[in-house]
Amino acid sequence: MSSPSIPPPPPARPEPPRSQRKPTKKPEKPKVLKGLTCASCGGSVEVMEGRTNVTCRYCGTGQAVVGARGIVRVMVLNRLDRDAAKRVVRGWFAKGIAKEPRLRKEATLQEAFLAWFPFVRARLDIIGWILGMKIRRRKRGNRWETVETPVESAVEQTIDLTMPASDMAEFGVHRVDLTGDEVLPLDDGLLRSRGMVFRPSRSLEELGERLGQQAMRDAGSRGRPDRVSFSWLSSLRRRVALVYYPLWVVRYGFRGRTYQVLVDAEDGSLAYGKAPGNHLWRAFCLVASCAGASFVGTTFLQHADVFLRSDDGLKGLAIVGLVLAGLVYWGYRQFRHGGVVEEGTGLEKDKESVDLEAAVKQFTSRFQ
Repeated sequence: MSSPSIPPPPPARPEPPRSQRKPTKKPEKPKVLKGLTCASCGGSVEVMEGRTNVTCRYCGTGQAVVGARGIVRVMVLNRLDRDAAKRVVRGWFAKGIAKEPRLRKEATLQEAFLAWFPFVRARLDIIGWILGMKIRRRKRGNRWETVETPVESAVEQTIDLTMPASDMAEFGVHRVDLTGDEVLPLDDGLLRSRGMVFRPSRSLEELGERLGQQAMRDAGSRGRPDRVSFSWLSSLRRRVALVYYPLWVVRYGFRGRTYQVLVDAEDGSLAYGKAPGNHLWRAFCLVASCAGASFVGTTFLQHADVFLRSDDGLKGLAIVGLVLAGLVYWGYRQFRHGGVVEEGTGLEKDKESVDLEAAVKQFTSRFQ
């Protein structure tokens, strides 16, 4: 009896060359966060990825790992269309005397596009106290004396400030008004479908800190006495957010030059506008201011003896001097900087004007 035949084994497959072999994946090691210190003993703590609780290997203290929440990103949608934005620009051409009067007839609108610009918004409540002295001068008999009155001011303010998160030198808008605006969670796809979206180019945390410091300075300057002996200010409920705000960018041409206007796409106000100035108005301001200062000065000199004999003679002299200086300074600024007119709600306040205003207030407060 013959035994059944056994089939031969299949031939062995040749191994591929080493260059064609697939590299075997090595098991990934869990990531470890280093550089943290224990809040109890100060020793180094290593945290495995995904862990929220850790125990110090030196002192055995249990600790929670908490990360920063980051900055909230929101948006404001537009309510104005392209035609409405152009009407705002045309209406701005017809307003005011400082701009070139031929703008309304000769200016041609070239293009208009909708864009969302990033702004950092900081909202916080500031409380505190400011103690000091209010200085006044009064005349007693034939002598002037300085009177110091103690002042105690309580500070309690809610401040809402905005600052651009990207370079806005080309567009001229340095702040926006978010009061009463409908703020929605950010939908990047929706914004891209409606217009252009600019991205932040500055540190959002740094801008938030800068806005907080500006808010503290503004709160301390309001109602500030002439001489401060003690001040304490603190901020509460600080909230920082990145807001994408809509602006219509409208460009127009006038006599071979191109200018730019930005219209608030939410409330329809003029955020920034640039236009050539009215040269006739510049010359009139300079001549009128000098003539007015001369008239006031000569009139005062004619009756100077009457002013100086009165009890408030020195006060009147100081007020007349301020009026003369203000007239000449206003005329000079109109003539010097009136070649190009910049207007809008988003303009950054001129530092020189702020310093002059503060100096005038401080000077006049001594004679109140």
